Amino acid sequence: MNRELLMLVDAISREKNVERDVVFGAVELALASATKKVYEGEVDIRVAVDRDSGNYETFRRWLVVPDEAGLQNPEAEELVSDARDEIADIEEGDYIEKPVESLPIGRIGAQAAKQVILQKIRDAEREMLLNDFMSRGDKIFVGTVKRMDKGDIIVESGRVEGRLRRSDMIPKENLRSGDRVRAMIMEVDTTLRGA
Repeated sequence: MNRELLMLVDAISREKNVERDVVFGAVELALASATKKVYEGEVDIRVAVDRDSGNYETFRRWLVVPDEAGLQNPEAEELVSDARDEIADIEEGDYIEKPVESLPIGRIGAQAAKQVILQKIRDAEREMLLNDFMSRGDKIFVGTVKRMDKGDIIVESGRVEGRLRRSDMIPKENLRSGDRVRAMIMEVDTTLRGA
């Protein structure tokens, strides 16, 4: 799996034009998510993938909490007094990690891992696209009318969409799908997600 993992990361990185570290991070989260499904209870799992060899290690983590607070979740927390028995200089908010066996991931775990990877890649692509758009510093948005949405017009320029509100349009202006439009950018909403 090691060589296949490295080839997969390289292929996704090239195809989606995202950094290898972003893809590795997504793979680590996906493997951790799939491993959590194997354990009973609410455990905290971290996976570390070696960027050169493709080997990975799995760790179970416990959050160190103050003695006064007590344990809210014994599966994922440890009191600071107990933690100091193992590690003398540990502080509240740190994690204790212990290596666990990297378990084989079944079909359902693989599906969950795939979903996590795809979501992280989409988020990274979206952020790169937004950063590219914002770095241009353009105040004028030139695009093509894509569709109407509740009276507003959705304008597309490359892989970026803009919303031209009915209230911001020229009165009695009729735009149809395919028309070229120039609009001034009033605000950029970074929270919107595609459906």
